[in-house]
Formats: sequence, C-alpha cells, structure tokens
Amino acid sequence: MMEEDLIVESLHTAHEGTGEKYFWIDFVAGTFGGAAGVIVGHPLDTVKVRLQAQAMSAASQRKYSGTLNCVATILREEKLKGLYKGMASPVVGVAAINSLLFGVHGWFMHHIAGDNTPTVSNIFWAGCGSGLVNAFLACPMELVKIRLQNQTSSNGGSSMTSYSGPIDCCRKIYKTGGIRAFYKGLHVTIWRETPSYGAYFASYEIFTHLFTPPGQSLDVPSPGLLLAGGLAGIVGWLSTYPFDVIKTHIQSDLSGKNQSMLQAAGSIYRKEGIRPFFSGLGATAIRAFPTNAATFYAVCWMRNLLDPKPVSQQRTRE
Repeated sequence: MMEEDLIVESLHTAHEGTGEKYFWIDFVAGTFGGAAGVIVGHPLDTVKVRLQAQAMSAASQRKYSGTLNCVATILREEKLKGLYKGMASPVVGVAAINSLLFGVHGWFMHHIAGDNTPTVSNIFWAGCGSGLVNAFLACPMELVKIRLQNQTSSNGGSSMTSYSGPIDCCRKIYKTGGIRAFYKGLHVTIWRETPSYGAYFASYEIFTHLFTPPGQSLDVPSPGLLLAGGLAGIVGWLSTYPFDVIKTHIQSDLSGKNQSMLQAAGSIYRKEGIRPFFSGLGATAIRAFPTNAATFYAVCWMRNLLDPKPVSQQRTRE
C-alpha cells in the first residue's frame, strides 16, 4: 500500500451527489496531496525497503542494524539524495493512482450504499474494491521504485542492478520479459492493497468523527483531520504489513525466478523465522503518520481553494 498513494473518505462524501463536474477538482487536489505525501514520506520508505531487502541475509552480512543506523549509513555513504532514490516513479504515478482511487471508490460506494448514508462497513468494502483495482497500477510503479531504492554504493557498479534513473530502470526491466516483467509480485500486491485500503478508509472515518469537535466542519483542514489521517495511515499499513515484506523480497529478486507468495513466505520463514516479516515496521509506522497528514492537508487545502463552499454546505460532526 503506497501511504503517498491514499485518498481520504471525504473525497467521496464531500461531493456526494454533485456528479462528474467535480472530477477535475479531485484529480488536481489528489495529485497535489499525493505529491506532498511522497516528498514527506519517501526517505523513510527508502529505509523500509533497505531493511526489508536485507532481512533474508545472514546476520553477519547485514549492513544496517536498525532504522536509525540505516538512516545514518545512507546519509554518510550516499548523502541526502540517497534517501530520495526512486522518488520519481511514485510522484509520476500519483495522478493516475489518485484519480483511479477516487473514481473506483465512488463507484463502489454508489453501488454498495446507494442513496443511504454509508456505514463503516460500506466504507470498508468500497475501500477494499478500490485497493484491488489500485494494485494493478501500484505494482509496476513500486517495482521500479524498489529497484532504484536498493541501489547502494556497493552494488551500483553491477550491470544487473545499475540504473541511471527510472526510465533506464524501466528499459532494463522490459528487456527481461516485456510488459509482464513489470507485474512481478502482482499477486502479493493484491493481497496487500485490498484489505489495507478497506482498513484505511474505515479507520479514517472513525478517527475523523472521534477527533473533530461537535459542530466543526469535516471538509476543511484541521488538526483533528490531520491526526485522523495520520493514525488511519498507520492502521492501513499495520493491517497487511507482512504482505509488503513478501512483495519487497519478490520484487527485489533479480534472478529472474517467479516465486509464488507462499514460496517466498516459506523461504523467508525457514531462514529467519517470523521476525523478518516485520522488518522495517518501525520506519513504516513513523513514515505513515506525517505522510498521510501531509497528503490530507494538501488535498483538503487544494480542494477548498478550487471549490470554496459556504459553511452551510459543509459536512459537520453532529
């Protein structure tokens, strides 16, 4: 699940019943918010990927001892730009992912809840549906991102793993198997994205009402909404994190083998037990909060800028 890639529930409810004329507003707002989330959260995403990728190595061969050590090592060896490796891929994909998520989530909400006020259960299942569709866009984007993030000063000289940028990475991936090569790990991506988006959307709705004072608008940026978004982002990641670890291992593999999810999970477990399935969890949890807070603030701010509403038309907590 890319935190730089989540859309708040209010994208559906804020424009409920207004039709397609607001699509371009949500598209622009979602793109702006997603880009803000990527910029804020990408350094810790790089740390997460590095920790996950080394989890299969023997303890004596591991380069990083933990989150802080990984950050310090990257800064020392690769400078600040090392933390932002692979960022171009998710930033470019944000517009397509956010517009797709909004459209699909709205479609599911319409067919699940109809004209009734959506329940938390309705929101959860609509989120699952949008996550399922999103997996087909997220998989190739994250494959490129992971390949770029895994480049270090020690492996950068290898012809198999050296990429000058996202375009060069795409070209080399394509050479290994055409379009199908970009969907390595799709099966695990589906298992990660589907329930995590359901958990995210549902928890966001709950947290929003919990942290918004009675009578206050739910459609404008506020500390309560940012807190709700940050916590919901953590819930979404925690709900399916082991699948993300498995996906990283499959997509980091340059051998050309096509492991199934069960084969990859079994291989990880036989070598190190249960512990590797939570590698990088600390970095992910830390990253999820500011990433989603930045995303929600930017989305709400941009939408209100493009489509200012009088107080009487805003949703408020009862």
